Order: sequence, then C-alpha cells, then structure tokens
Amino acid sequence: MIQKMSVEINDVKAFWDANPCQSNLSDKENRKKYFEEISHKRYFWREWHVPIIAEFEKFKNKDVLEIGCGIGTDGFEFAKNGAHYVGIDLTPNSVKLAKERFDLFNVKGEFKVVNAEEGLPFPDNSFDHIYSFGVIHHSPNTEAIVDEMYRVLKPSGTFTVMLYNRSSINYYIEIMFLRKLFRWILYPKFMPKLISKLTGFDEWKLKGHRELMIKKGKMSQQDWISINTDGPYCPLAKVYNKKEAAALFNKFKNIRQEVWEFNTDHWSFIGKLIPTKVVRAIGRKWGWHRMIYGIKQS
Repeated sequence: MIQKMSVEINDVKAFWDANPCQSNLSDKENRKKYFEEISHKRYFWREWHVPIIAEFEKFKNKDVLEIGCGIGTDGFEFAKNGAHYVGIDLTPNSVKLAKERFDLFNVKGEFKVVNAEEGLPFPDNSFDHIYSFGVIHHSPNTEAIVDEMYRVLKPSGTFTVMLYNRSSINYYIEIMFLRKLFRWILYPKFMPKLISKLTGFDEWKLKGHRELMIKKGKMSQQDWISINTDGPYCPLAKVYNKKEAAALFNKFKNIRQEVWEFNTDHWSFIGKLIPTKVVRAIGRKWGWHRMIYGIKQS
C-alpha cells in the first residue's frame, strides 16, 4: 500500500538538519566523550536490541551502505568491525557530525549528502548489505528509496531496515487512543508545565503539542501520527504493519519480520514499575520497531 504524502522532502530535510537524531543524548564538551556517551546510551538503555539486530560484527570486509546514517553511531560500529562502510544522509549537519566522529577515533568510512528519493549515486550491484534504522518512514517517497536499495544491492546481498510498527502499543494505545483522549487537557496555558512536573514528560513537547492544536485545530490522521513520533514538529512519520511492510519490500526474497522496543519513558512513573523482563517481552510482541530483513534475488 502506497501512503500518499503532502509533505515535501525539503520539510523533512529542514527538521532533521536542525535536530540530528541522537545528538541531544550528551552535553559533554570533550568531543570523544560526547560521542562515547551517545553510543552508551543507545546500546545500553532502551535500544539495547540494536546490536542484536544489526549484527555489526558480521560484515567484516563487506561493502555496507547505511541509508540515513545520522551522526554515525551505528555506522561507527560497522566500520570498526571491519566493514567497508558508506553512510548517506539527507542532512549536511548529520554528515558533518558523522565525519567528526570517525575522524576523532581514526576509523575509516565514506559519507555523502544524498536525497535517496532521487536516486543513490552508486552503480548497480554495489553493496553486500544495506542498513537503515528508523529513517525511510520519514520520506514522502519511501517506495522510491526501496527501489534504489534493490538496484544497488548485489545479487544475494542482504538488507536490514527498521520501520515504525503500526501493530504496536505505541501506535494503537498511546498515539491513537490515550493521546487523543487527553489532548484537550493541554488547552489551558499552564497545563504543559503542570503535566511536565507531575509526569516527567518534556515540557517543550507538551507546549509544542498545545501550540499545534490551537493553530491547526482538526488534523489528518497522518499529521497526528507524525507529530506523535519524533516530537511535535516532526513533519512526517509513517507506520507499517506486517502486510504493509511485506508489500513495500516485495521485490526481495526471504523476507522476515520481527518487532522490538517498548519505551517505558512514555508511561511516566508506571513505566518505572514494570520489570525489565516484562518490558522486553512486551517489546517483542507489540514493540514500536518493526524490523524487516531480506535478500536480493541472485
């Protein structure tokens, strides 16, 4: 199912260039420690599953392309484990930070600023593996990116992609039920600050949601989904169930899917009471991260 979008790619570019993903996970002045803290928080907090699904150590001496490299956190792991790594991103600021990280630690990698919708600047059959974690669902034309993935992947090459999962607690219970049910309490001007103090939720996000509701009024379902994924100013985010994801990657063979990640931060003090084993079990059943794996026909 092709999801038609009214958002332009330049809107997406502007948002993520101003807000490089993960760049706010550290405020250390020492740049090496800055990047090290970001990696630690990514792999040892709620996204502990990333090294499991990415299998960084598996691609030594292989040509690996990451679509949406961001600030190079995952790319760094591929490269230091011996992959011939290429990272592309829509946003110059992310690429700048990724290059800085690799240079600081003397790790080899290649980076390009690329709009993958318009085509990847690589010949056919260039890569052994393509990786993209939580990126292409922000594109107005995700289908074009998947077509390009197929073109530049070598025969028998593999891919690993994360998309937001429609069949999740985050989508059905949080975004489409609870947040819609309680959005009206944000209307009084003092409520974002009060709710933030009571729950620990980010005040700036609550203020942003309040401003958008007053400004926009009634929103489309797609707009509502987008502003409830990566903050109130995120221009576009799409969600996929198992059938929709399979259709998106129907050119590939041996498609396999699984889900991970239940974010207890969204549940205030209630989330802190849930045992880690239960959190991880919930994530494996109704998680927000839909992982898709597949192979190009040989």
